[in-house]
Amino acid sequence: EDFWWEIEKLRVMTLHDSEGRDGGDVAMTDKDDVSRVMLAACERVVADVVASISVGEPPVLRVPRPKRSDGSGGGGESLVSLGAQRSTRRFAHLLYTLAQAYRHVASGTYATRRDVYYQCVWLYGTQAGLDRSAEDLVRMLGVPRSGLHLTITGKGLVAGALTYTTCDGTIVNVSQAQNGMLVPESVEGMTGVVSDARYILVVEKDATFQRLVEAQVHRSYGPSIIITGKGYPDVSTRQLVHRLWSVLRVPVLALTDADPYGLHIAALYKFGALLREDAGLAVSSLAWLGVLPTDLRALQLPAYALLPLTPTDHGKLASLAAHPALSRSPGWLRQIQEQQNSGFKAEIQSLTHIRPDYLTSVYLPTKLRQAGWVL
Repeated sequence: EDFWWEIEKLRVMTLHDSEGRDGGDVAMTDKDDVSRVMLAACERVVADVVASISVGEPPVLRVPRPKRSDGSGGGGESLVSLGAQRSTRRFAHLLYTLAQAYRHVASGTYATRRDVYYQCVWLYGTQAGLDRSAEDLVRMLGVPRSGLHLTITGKGLVAGALTYTTCDGTIVNVSQAQNGMLVPESVEGMTGVVSDARYILVVEKDATFQRLVEAQVHRSYGPSIIITGKGYPDVSTRQLVHRLWSVLRVPVLALTDADPYGLHIAALYKFGALLREDAGLAVSSLAWLGVLPTDLRALQLPAYALLPLTPTDHGKLASLAAHPALSRSPGWLRQIQEQQNSGFKAEIQSLTHIRPDYLTSVYLPTKLRQAGWVL
């Protein structure tokens, strides 16, 4: 039980963080509330369009421009008019997407964006046309992405101690999947989430995920849940991590490469993306477990396992250090400064130069036991 002492302390901290967040969060979290707001907003948009047409005026849709999470950039709104040649197609995209979203919210069903796209390829032209319309609607209607009931087909994988029910009533037992399974398409449609996991481990790379699952890390150092976004995570993967954190209230740990992009991916899960629409996906209590730049000295990796930072890497680190959220996080800034000063980076796979199973047999259990993470 001594092995779990630090994880338990982190769990208590996570619980307090979640309670504080629940008390002060002004965002809509109840699905019924979101649906009511979404349906009413759709009806107002359509009523305004009909009113304009009835008096012989071209209808205009007002689409707020995206803002960054620190409040800078963006702002204002774009006017999408049926009377302007250059915006007519965008107007049609918005109204058709709105109609599809309204239909699924009203009926309590879900559809993937991919399905909607294939229903009307001639209109959208490309998948990007639909994606842009969906993102515009999120800002127009003032609801989270999940409020549209138009889900994104995820690329991420999940394994470990998790059972849930899909929106169509199917019970999914993730632990029965030998190599993990795809992140569910409708994270918001998940119900009956059951897990005895003591923590959630978010992994940067698919190869690392497969190695951990093959070594049964989610059982031997668990029970736990392991999730990968296969590099930079898509919205579905981040939604799943956030949903499980909110429901289970257990620690979330990130395992990435010790390089600027690994740091960025860990920060993305913890602090959210630069756009305000992503603020509701941030897992504020996430702990960066490794591989930390400060770990590299202690690991004493051979010189050939270390890669020199490129000018692009240095620029990435400087950009991350200037981000408002990271600049207020001393532990994260220390890791950035350590990497800048050392001039080197390393991948998770470099641990195999110590011994083939070093990651699973030594590195992970040691870090978990000794609280070797950054908050």
